[in-house]
Amino acid sequence: MSISNLPEVLLKQLLKVITSVLSVHSIYSIGVRSHQLKRFYSFNGLEKNVVEEHWEVTLLIVSKSYVKDPKAFMEKIFTKMNKKVRLYSLHYTYNEITTRLNEGDNFLSRLLLPENRILQEHPLVITGYIKHPVMYKRIRNGWEFKISKAAYFISKLKVSDDISCEPAKLLLVHQAISQVCAALLWVYWEYKPSHVDLNYLVRLCQNFSKSTAIVLPKESFRSKRIYNAICHAPYNLNYKVENDSSIEDGDYGVKLAFLFF
Repeated sequence: MSISNLPEVLLKQLLKVITSVLSVHSIYSIGVRSHQLKRFYSFNGLEKNVVEEHWEVTLLIVSKSYVKDPKAFMEKIFTKMNKKVRLYSLHYTYNEITTRLNEGDNFLSRLLLPENRILQEHPLVITGYIKHPVMYKRIRNGWEFKISKAAYFISKLKVSDDISCEPAKLLLVHQAISQVCAALLWVYWEYKPSHVDLNYLVRLCQNFSKSTAIVLPKESFRSKRIYNAICHAPYNLNYKVENDSSIEDGDYGVKLAFLFF
């Protein structure tokens, strides 16, 4: 039971929290990242610097029952971990994963390895990687399909309009980045995510691609605010009645989409 870089105390706490919320068969590690959060306090002449280390962990979880809302599950774990560990989880039921392994699944065959296993009730029979021209053709077709969608949304961002609608522009940015992430996940992992939240897709791609640094927020408040606006673009366009994004914000989002594409 280990995840490189993640402190043993946090790992044990994380596993305890996950198993208290969900009946689990096995858990596999995909990636771990850490970052420091710095806070400065000044009150009544007293100054205090606080540096906290926070962790982002990507896990594949095989559960005995279906997880209906993965996003709610991840938020629940984040809260129970006192916001020190942010979980990005991939979910399979035990029945689903045995079926996939019987049929052959390249994503699972490369991930469900002993060195990635941190918890298991009983062993799974792992199939080998399927190397065949048909498989490579399928990967290529999937990549081209997703990238063509991204190119379509990018092309719409090139249009000069007399009327400015920043929420709609950010929605196109959102869709373009999402499709590029889906294409990357398919090529690198041969994986089709069932959960399509944009931040989730970007964080998954962060496990194998440095290109995500283009779209992930920098330290400035403005960068974080625009990233948040891009991630929540579908909600903002459909439900907000006031526009709180400027033309400059829209242009910044478009620049990120172009660079990432």
